[in-house]
Amino acid sequence: MKIQRRYFLAFSGTAAASAALSDVSLIHGQRAAPKSEFDYVDWSWEKWRGITRLSRPRLKSEQAGKAELTDLLAVAGDQKITTRQEWTKRREEIKQRLMVFIGEPPKSKPPLAGRITEETTHDTHTLQRIVFDTEPGESVPAFLLRPRNLRGKAPVVLCPHQTTQAGKKEPAGLAGNPQLHSAVHLVQRGFVTFTYDAICFGERHDATSGHYGDAIPFYQKHPRWSLLGKMVWDLGRAIDYLETLDFVDATRIGSVGHSHGGITTLFAMAFDERLKAGASNCGFDTFRIDGNTWRWSRATALLPRLGFYTSNPALNMDFYRAVPDSEVIQTPFEMHEMLSLIAPRPLFLSTSDDDFVFPNGGWSARRSLARIRPVYQLLDADERLSSYFFDGGHNFSSDASSHSYAWLERWLKS
Repeated sequence: MKIQRRYFLAFSGTAAASAALSDVSLIHGQRAAPKSEFDYVDWSWEKWRGITRLSRPRLKSEQAGKAELTDLLAVAGDQKITTRQEWTKRREEIKQRLMVFIGEPPKSKPPLAGRITEETTHDTHTLQRIVFDTEPGESVPAFLLRPRNLRGKAPVVLCPHQTTQAGKKEPAGLAGNPQLHSAVHLVQRGFVTFTYDAICFGERHDATSGHYGDAIPFYQKHPRWSLLGKMVWDLGRAIDYLETLDFVDATRIGSVGHSHGGITTLFAMAFDERLKAGASNCGFDTFRIDGNTWRWSRATALLPRLGFYTSNPALNMDFYRAVPDSEVIQTPFEMHEMLSLIAPRPLFLSTSDDDFVFPNGGWSARRSLARIRPVYQLLDADERLSSYFFDGGHNFSSDASSHSYAWLERWLKS
């Protein structure tokens, strides 16, 4: 395969960002990186609470106190939501409740200041290294893949990466598991694709801080926000950048992801309606069926306010998957409510029935689908919700990816 490489002059912002990264080891006193990228050094829920001084949210909801996932269309007594107007009101109530856990994003956006710093030519596509700004003084490195000989405007798919320090390199085909080279697979199908480093990963990670260690300086800067909220914000800024490109059809934007990329896709779709279709693989587990909220609040730094709904003293970093905690039923929202915010846009859930990361993921997905399908039916969009279940561990299997890609082709190319 012949590869041609072109370099672009980096402007002062990029140079400053590089200098800042080079100073990280000095700031941390030349600390040694942990033996594994999944070892915890700086992150802990207790540190987060000490920084933010937050307490358990005072929220009442139909879901709080119930072990089963609530009926999304149920109202007082035996009444049911039967109109789009009634659902719109319920949807806004759900969204506002979730925002308590997502937290407070910035009030304004800085200029994107998007720039290309490098370009390589491959057999099927060109790959550009992009840098764009998401907050003042914060630049995000990304890869944009464009089909060679592209004519006119093309649909675009964002490909957030899984939990790996390879970050954006894996979807872009430059590292990691070939099954997860989603940006390459989709550019070969005629999509423009875009992938970037999420905060705490890739070039946005200080290895000496350990797993999710970069969340500590984030919460020092944004004590009322959440890391998952920040990830939704960054994906939205990526959409802002893609909308500036004359070869991108901004009316046909989708997202696909595995694991961490799957949950990023789902929450981004829930809160950004510019995403017209999405596919998530092995991307979530409901709190109640998983048994506790530990993974979302303590094992990760994604939604730390959920840590107030943990009481089992036996839970720890090595022992939390599918472990029951009675306090979980007090959690005032559930994942099926988040998924309902996506309706009526096309959503594909691909789930492994023997997923060691989400041991109860198959049951969670089935129960969630049973609750959100009536919402899609109410909105005359039943065909826009689909699923696929497979045996294959915590992987984006060839069958699962084929179904996901076909789903995106169906809704973004037709």
